[in-house]
Amino acid sequence: MSKEINYDDAEQLLRETWREVTDSDESSYVDQYVLKQGLRQVISADKYGTRTFKYILLTNVLAKAVNPEVNALALKDSSELKGSFNSGGLATDVVTDWEKDNGERLGGSNEPRTNSVYYRQAELNTDYEVRNDDLYQTMIRVLSELEEQTASGDLDPMDMLRQTLYEVSRLEPTTVSYTNPPDVSYLELEEIVREYLTESSTGERLAAVTAGVLDAQYFFADRDEVYIKVEHVNVADENSNAAGDVEVFETDAEEDHLLAAEVKDKPATKTDIQHSIAAGREHELDEYLFIAGQGFRSDDEYERALDAIEDAEIELVLLTPEDLYSSLKFQRRAGRRRFRESVGEFLNDMRAQEDSKNSWKELIESLDG
Repeated sequence: MSKEINYDDAEQLLRETWREVTDSDESSYVDQYVLKQGLRQVISADKYGTRTFKYILLTNVLAKAVNPEVNALALKDSSELKGSFNSGGLATDVVTDWEKDNGERLGGSNEPRTNSVYYRQAELNTDYEVRNDDLYQTMIRVLSELEEQTASGDLDPMDMLRQTLYEVSRLEPTTVSYTNPPDVSYLELEEIVREYLTESSTGERLAAVTAGVLDAQYFFADRDEVYIKVEHVNVADENSNAAGDVEVFETDAEEDHLLAAEVKDKPATKTDIQHSIAAGREHELDEYLFIAGQGFRSDDEYERALDAIEDAEIELVLLTPEDLYSSLKFQRRAGRRRFRESVGEFLNDMRAQEDSKNSWKELIESLDG
């Protein structure tokens, strides 16, 4: 029978225990050396493909601390293990938000349960084939020990949570901080934005620049209460209820849309335009932005797209990257400074790739000369 995890309780416990551990000089909360070593091996692993193991380990330890009746080896409610629970939901709804606020030390995943270890298993099985099998087996041994020793009374799940978070605290943060030069001309800024967008990086760069331009415009119009949300461009449409890659809301309550934009970093098609029109209508928007980062697949495709735009029941505004950042000419220095700050913040918020964040940092800081 599956067990419930109260997500509010889990979030509160995770954040409070993190503060407790990071404010303390204590480094050992669990006596068993082998258990601590196993924890450290999984949490500190830097091999490609090991990030999901870290999320599973921390999430299931957290779940056990919140409700000792859950099974530490379960991944889904549908597991036949006694004490099954939805580990993937807890990871996505609680752990990733906490991680984003604390340096993204686990690797900054938007959706951990998209990994096959999560979605193809109802519980952790030792015979499941993974690329990093040694580390996978270590994770299972650690969680098995947690399950057995909690049942026998030899281990307090709270101590295991503290030890796990201590190991996480030893990792370097991966969010990037930016030093923003105070006085930069439009021409200098245009040059670095153009250079920044020469590399695609799965479209996240163009999405962050789009959001940054919109943020600068609302800032310049004294609309600081407006909330701009950027969806990572790799999030599949079926996994998202977003109106577009970039959404603008009246407030951070995310209730009333002001605007939405689709960011296309590959040659666009008429179908892409039709999809954006449908998204705009679904969310009852009068206007929708479509950023064509690489133009259209062909001249004929462009003409067909224009026909679709003409026939649309909403206004779809077709923009190039140059259209976007050239609007910064009218935002004055304060607006352009806001843009530079915002792009960096959006890159962190959307858990962009390290090269996208570091490249923006280097380009921005190169202006301070």
